[in-house]
Amino acid sequence: MKIYRFPKSRSLKVLWTLEELGIDYESVKVDLLAKDSPLQSPHPFGKVPYLIEGDLSISETLAICLYLCEKSTHHSLYPTDIEARAKVNAWLSFTLTDLESGIWGLLKQLILVPEEKRSPDLVRYFTNEANNAISQISLNENTLWLASNEFTLADIFMAQTLQWAKVCGLTLPVTVNAYLEKTLSRTSYRKAVEQNDAP
Repeated sequence: MKIYRFPKSRSLKVLWTLEELGIDYESVKVDLLAKDSPLQSPHPFGKVPYLIEGDLSISETLAICLYLCEKSTHHSLYPTDIEARAKVNAWLSFTLTDLESGIWGLLKQLILVPEEKRSPDLVRYFTNEANNAISQISLNENTLWLASNEFTLADIFMAQTLQWAKVCGLTLPVTVNAYLEKTLSRTSYRKAVEQNDAP
């Protein structure tokens, strides 16, 4: 199994999922910044993450992670119980829509757009959108993780998105920041970062 990845990108979620599941993989760094580089992703549009396993190829972060979880049905990252899975899906949906949209828009303005081309109006808009979504994160004091007492795919997706928020200079509520720190203390996360950001 090969995972095409790029440092500090969404490919971290896939590698983190693999580390949690204990699945062997080969990570291949591509060059997203130089279109004429020989180190390109085999994705039709050069995107990452991208998974190739035998004759199978999968694009899109969530689709890859779900495939990996469904290959490892004994694991709790994506529960088989329909009610438990619904809770995970609800958090995944919130993270990928309400939360990520504002944070990703802000991140692009602050990191990817040259300073002289940034739009102050867009920065303000995305900041407000991101802060509004962050304020909607309601952690259940009776569960260890987002969806249950088991660490799930929802935690992986939430954690990286909250990291992006902090990169943008946004302030997280105390309880949300404590949750993030607990999530990032996992050995699987540290291993995934080493793999994802390796030269």
